[in-house]
This record gives sequence, C-alpha cells and structure tokens, in this order.
Amino acid sequence: MPKGDRLAGARQGLAALAGGLLSALLVLPADGASFFRLLPVGLATLPLFAVGFWAGPLTCFTAGLAATVVVTLAMGSLAGALYLGLATIPVALLVWQAVRRPAGDKGGVLLLWLSGLAIAWVLALIAYFAVAGGGLAKVIGERANLALPAAEMAARIAPGLAMAAWMGVIAASGTIAWWLLGQVGLADRPSIDIGRLSLPIWVGPILMVAGLAGAVLREGTIGMICLSSAIVLAVSFAFLGLALIHALLGKRVGGPVWIVTVYVVLLGSPALLGWRALLIFTLLLAGLGSADQLMDFRDLRGLRSGMRRK
Repeated sequence: MPKGDRLAGARQGLAALAGGLLSALLVLPADGASFFRLLPVGLATLPLFAVGFWAGPLTCFTAGLAATVVVTLAMGSLAGALYLGLATIPVALLVWQAVRRPAGDKGGVLLLWLSGLAIAWVLALIAYFAVAGGGLAKVIGERANLALPAAEMAARIAPGLAMAAWMGVIAASGTIAWWLLGQVGLADRPSIDIGRLSLPIWVGPILMVAGLAGAVLREGTIGMICLSSAIVLAVSFAFLGLALIHALLGKRVGGPVWIVTVYVVLLGSPALLGWRALLIFTLLLAGLGSADQLMDFRDLRGLRSGMRRK
C-alpha cells in the first residue's frame, strides 16, 4: 500500500475514533430529569456529520459504532441500541445520500430520507411498546400518572412529536457541520441552498391522506400510525416553509438579519411562550410550505415563469 494511502487511512481512522468519542461524551451526561443536561445530546450527532462530510459515510459509520460501544458500556444496552438507531445508522445514511447527490439536487432526496427514517421510527416505537409495554397508552398513563382517556390521546401523537423533534435536531446538526467544514475548507461539495429546498409533489397528497385517516380512525394502531406519520410529514413541509422564508427575505436589504430573527423567534418560543407556541409556528410554516408546493412561489418547477411567458 502506498505511503500516502496509509497516511490517509490513518487520518480517517483517527477522525472516526475522535468523532465517536466526542459524540459519546455528549450523550453520557443525559438525564431525563434535567433539561439542561439533555442539551448536549442535541449536539451528539454533529461530530458524526462532520466526520462523514470530511471522510465519507464509511468513516462516519465507524465513528458511530465507536460511540455506540462507549454508550453501551457506560449506560447499558438499551441506551446503546437507541444511539445506534437514532444516531449512527441515520447519520451514516444521510451522509451517504448527501455526498452522492447530483450537483443540481435541491435537497429533496435528503429531506425524503429524513422523513422516511422518522416514519420508520414511529412504526418501531409503536411496535416496541405494543409488545414490551402493553401499549404506548398504558406506558404513558403509568409514567405520567394520566387517566386512560388522556393517556390514549397523548399516545396518538407522542411518537410523531418525538420524531418531529428528532428531525429538527438531525437537520440542525447536519447543517451546522456542513457549514463549519465549509468555513475551514474541508467540505468537498457545495452546501445545499436552503432557499431552493423542495419535495416531490406527491408528498402533499400523502400528508393529506395520513392526516384525514388519523382524524377519522380515532382509536387503534392504524389511526396512531397515520396521525404520527402526518406529524412527521408536516415537519417536512415546515422545512419548505423555512425555505420560502429564506428565498423571499434573502433577496431583501437586511435579509440575513430578518432570517436570523425568524429562527430566534422560532427556537426561543418555547422558553417565552411555552411549547404550544412552537407547535403553532411549526404548523404555520407547514402551511407556507404546502402553499409553496402547490403555487410554486419560488418557481422551482417553472410554473410561474411559464405563466408569465404565456
């Protein structure tokens, strides 16, 4: 093996080990009873993304496996399994998709993969608690001391809300990692233009069908799956709403300041106005994203320019 190849392999191995250890160290302080000790967990996937965007998906997966081993040894097999399923595998898959995407891709493939992974976890959560805990409603009722009707209502949306939060964390970590690598000249691909983020047109009808089915089927596993899946897809359209805001405000004087203000209001709303405010803002963004996909405000499909030519 040439010396240069050996050095490159050694660097990638060290990067995988360092990224995995750093990610595991961010997970270890996690404590469900303390919000502030949970904060570092949100950054745990950032080192994996950084390693992957620099050295590729295989190195990213290796870093994730190293972190999984550390988390398992320190926190037990359940924590290790959760880390493997929520961090290692999804991040490696998203990095793989990111580095192989065509030059003109508008980010829709990555958003589809993120949504698909979240829906897969919705199914896994519902199936796990149905088998191991006697049903998610029972588990929520026992742990939150809720009456059965209230626990059943919470169970219908809990998987979707949990994975909606996960999608936000993963998207933020990936974006920050790509931006940081770009600042130091280590990103080998141009970053995604958020203002041109898009989804295939067929995702909208799926969201409508899932939402209606979840509203009609108020009881049972199918209704729970439909409603939680609709929540996940609504978050995908909320990303499109943010993309529309980027596209519209980015063209104006002082646009970056306005965009930062939008994010500050969005992320600060739970502390200032409660978690309901974040839910309302997310639904408003999803509405903007749905309207943009229907009306093509950003002219990504050429509908508006075609109408002007006519």
